[in-house]
Amino acid sequence: MQSAVRHHTVTTIDELCSALETFQRPLTAPELLEFTFRLQLSPDHWQEHLRFNPYRFCFQTIYESPHFEINLIGWRSGQYSFVHDHRGTACCVLILDGTLTNRDYCTVAGSTVSETARFELGPGEILSRSGWEIHRCGNEQPCGVDLVTLHLYSPPLRPLSERQFR
Repeated sequence: MQSAVRHHTVTTIDELCSALETFQRPLTAPELLEFTFRLQLSPDHWQEHLRFNPYRFCFQTIYESPHFEINLIGWRSGQYSFVHDHRGTACCVLILDGTLTNRDYCTVAGSTVSETARFELGPGEILSRSGWEIHRCGNEQPCGVDLVTLHLYSPPLRPLSERQFR
């Protein structure tokens, strides 16, 4: 079995893309988390890819392959994802700048969801989700305080319209 362990720190977007190209299969959630712990990206290496939108969070896909999708997301204050799961995809979110608020949910009475947990993560911390875990994340900080996150998915995500809960 191929291990996600590589013995060097990844410090640039180019190194990240090159490292992902070495994998011949999607990574499991624990392997993706292990890989994400190796990332030490300074703002100089991701700011050129960063975009913001005044109306909703703004993502830039910076890498895509049959086994991975990597998105850099800029969040203004008050911007959130929909309540969603990952449908069999492992996900790691590395907080690059700001504070991410995550809310976990469970399904009740069929298709209704109920919040079960809320927590915040800061720069350098990682949120790991897989499969059918339901959550919503975003920027609950005061106006003018932005959030930047790097999202690693393995395999790539299915469209959000197939994964969101209303």
